[in-house]
Amino acid sequence: MELVAAMGGTAQSLGTVPGLADQTPRFSRPHKTSETGYCFSVSPDVVFTLPDHPKGFAALAQIKVRKLYHERSKGWLHIFLDESELHRMNVANQFYDVFFVIHLPELTSVDGFHDWMWISVDSMKEQENPLIKRKIRGKPTFLVPLNFFYPLSDIKRKSHNAIANSNSTPAS
Repeated sequence: MELVAAMGGTAQSLGTVPGLADQTPRFSRPHKTSETGYCFSVSPDVVFTLPDHPKGFAALAQIKVRKLYHERSKGWLHIFLDESELHRMNVANQFYDVFFVIHLPELTSVDGFHDWMWISVDSMKEQENPLIKRKIRGKPTFLVPLNFFYPLSDIKRKSHNAIANSNSTPAS
């Protein structure tokens, strides 16, 4: 949150929903088979805005402090991402721009990497970046190579979707 503010943006943590017994942060979304027409899903950790974007434009970030792993046979560095965590991010990504942000303090000594890095959940789709699936401690887990990630300072350069209600003349 401090790094986003230092870049000229704002960030806030997402809290719990009053009245729900489960204290997990949630967001509501449409649901076709629910009697009410909506349901709640687990929310990512932080909502943030970036400079030079319209007021009200916000994205979400799932932030994890991770441990660095080295695949000796392939020679690349990676982190683990639980399949269930990726699923939660993909659900939120249907309605928001969602970013997976990692913090690896030990990366400050590794050339070409930064201690805070990000990847768009859109770009984690298998057709763009095939993720390597393994079972780690009995849980379906993906190995995500660090070369998929960008330094957090580059998040301002990500091209975001066009604003739906810009009150401008449509492109012809």
